[in-house]
Amino acid sequence: MKRFIILTLCLILVTGVFAFAEEGIIRFTYESALETAVENSIQPELDDYNIKAMESALEEAREEAIKGFYGGTPQEVAERKIIKEVAPFEAEVNLEIAIRQKADNIKQIKADVYQEMMRVLLAEESIEIKKKRIELLEEKYQIDLKRFQEGLISEADITDQELALSVERLELKNMETALASDILNIKQRLHVDLSEDNKIKFDYKLQKIGTHYLITSFNLEDAILKAMDGNTLVYQKQKALEAAEMKLEITKQHLKPGHDYYDRKVYEFEKAKKELYDAQTDLEVSIRNAYNELMTASDALDLAYKREELERSRLETLKIRYDAGVISRRDMIDSELGLLAKKQATLEAVCDFNIKNDILRNLIENQVE
Repeated sequence: MKRFIILTLCLILVTGVFAFAEEGIIRFTYESALETAVENSIQPELDDYNIKAMESALEEAREEAIKGFYGGTPQEVAERKIIKEVAPFEAEVNLEIAIRQKADNIKQIKADVYQEMMRVLLAEESIEIKKKRIELLEEKYQIDLKRFQEGLISEADITDQELALSVERLELKNMETALASDILNIKQRLHVDLSEDNKIKFDYKLQKIGTHYLITSFNLEDAILKAMDGNTLVYQKQKALEAAEMKLEITKQHLKPGHDYYDRKVYEFEKAKKELYDAQTDLEVSIRNAYNELMTASDALDLAYKREELERSRLETLKIRYDAGVISRRDMIDSELGLLAKKQATLEAVCDFNIKNDILRNLIENQVE
């Protein structure tokens, strides 16, 4: 009896393993997809190497700064003082930039996966809508085929419907091909097996994501200021300006205007000011544009919801008339096709809204934790 129980348990375990292997599907949640992409990417490891390199460079800069120096031309004295006072500062900044860039790269990996996942989900649901549309068109064709046989419609009408069905089926094939391409793209971003045998699915429904950017208490101006504080490029340009100013002040202590070294330091300082301004304004323009695009996407989504609800209400009214025998099944099909079109428009608006929201989020919520 004991032996029988053991054999039965073994059979259950083996069957379970084969069922999983036969299904061959890796399922991802929203969180697991992002985590997998980061864990499988080599980028964080590369960034760690860069951080270590910057740490070594900082040690070298500090060691070089404490070396002695005896005499020399005014320019040589200025250069040596810059090595002593500015080079370690620049090395510290470079290390901080490397640390921030690692966080930025992880954020970008997650953003790329999320946005690609939205496109895959949209493509999958669009294909299902297209299949339902084709089913309804085929049903409508069969109804009209009987009408044609009864002499109620012309052959040209039937031919037009046959051609339209052929176009719909071709579009379905193209959509399935595009979905396969989208899945390959996200597999690449997830760094998983690209073969067709490796199937992936997302346990995530395409729906409007909640966001605080639409509420009245959200202050865009404050968000821009916070984004400035946390943005790596702005930080880099701010510190570059500080370093350029330090170098210029040291140079002024030993050289006068007209000397090529002095004039070069003035140029570097002015150039650093311009680059900081450009970085700040570019970021602000990107945030304002992203915010406006999100507002537009939100309005478009609200309108899509209303249109879909209106079409659904219209269909419910027609259904009552159909049940009462007032209208035909063919009339119902036209309304059902209209509702499918509105559902498709809503899905596209949801996908666009979610992606626009994610773009804004990644621009604003960029503070170093």
